[in-house]
Amino acid sequence: MSKNTIAYILLIFTTLFWAGNFIIGKTASLFEIPPFTLNFYRWLCAWLILAPFTLSEIFQKRNYILENIKLITILGITSITIFNSIVYYSLNFTQVISGVLMISTIPVMIIFFCWVFKIEKTNLYQILGVIFSLFGVIVIITKADLGILLNLNFNKGDLWMVVAMFSWAIYSALLRKKKFELSHITFLQTIITAGLFSYYLLIF
Repeated sequence: MSKNTIAYILLIFTTLFWAGNFIIGKTASLFEIPPFTLNFYRWLCAWLILAPFTLSEIFQKRNYILENIKLITILGITSITIFNSIVYYSLNFTQVISGVLMISTIPVMIIFFCWVFKIEKTNLYQILGVIFSLFGVIVIITKADLGILLNLNFNKGDLWMVVAMFSWAIYSALLRKKKFELSHITFLQTIITAGLFSYYLLIF
């Protein structure tokens, strides 16, 4: 099996898992499972699964991790703490399809924040993409009903999903700011750790 074939298969599974996350979040809301509890234990389980494969490298490179702890903490808060929690919370009030459609505009939001943080230069076409993406989000939120926009009568879940979008876009943009000298799986583990720790501080 070629590398390209493997890559396409993995991308398909990634899409399925991403979509499944929204479906599970919506199902959890129907069973009245608290969104923040769901998110915390989801990532705690992920941390435990990754621990046997990452703790050794984390210990070996602990000084390097501490040197970059500020950026790692911001990445953990924007992705683990804020994004996933708000997605699960918003699904209590909005439909899965609306949420997924809105989240699909995140790549364009990433371009915007890369420009804001001066990580990458943008061109006219990218700026136009940001404008059209924002217009698309407005259409989804208002269900193409101008009266909703004029009366500011928005669905609470859709508005919170916008917050989640911006949080993930900030996370993705900041990922490009620095190339970390850690394996991908260990880097993910450090982000999860920072996110769970900030989550613990917020709750307790």
